[in-house]
Amino acid sequence: MDVDKVSFTGSTQTGREIMQAAAKSNLKQVSLELGGKSPLIIFDDADVEKAAELALIGILYNKGEVCVASSRVFVQEGIYDEFEKKLLEKAKAWVVGDPFDPKVQQGPQVDKEQFEKILSYIEHGKREGATLLTGGKTLGSKGYFIEPTIFSDIKVNSSYEKVNYL
Repeated sequence: MDVDKVSFTGSTQTGREIMQAAAKSNLKQVSLELGGKSPLIIFDDADVEKAAELALIGILYNKGEVCVASSRVFVQEGIYDEFEKKLLEKAKAWVVGDPFDPKVQQGPQVDKEQFEKILSYIEHGKREGATLLTGGKTLGSKGYFIEPTIFSDIKVNSSYEKVNYL
């Protein structure tokens, strides 16, 4: 099979290794999606109920361990307050726990390293002056469970904005 282009997803380290391998071997074109701050933009004419549901799923699906998780939400001013209220309502109702329980929507983080990384991002957001609206804490004494966490008032140029993902 003759392949001209290859796409990958993964960590920054994986991206470096793939680029180095491509440069050293055959100079194939590669496209790398290495996580980031994938924005979700919600305009005044949106169905706020549906937008809040999709925003929450966009970041919490698979515990947020998705390269294209919509970790930033930009909401047009006219519906901001309504959207925030609905998003918080949905986040507080989000069920975290045993992934084998059919009522559970979110299980534990994949490992201790990821768990600690996310908690460090939460602390970083607080230090940067973002407003913690809900969550930000661990759940239970066993496993790597974290409450759904929502910040507002994040400064666009803050270093928190540059964090790879939360």
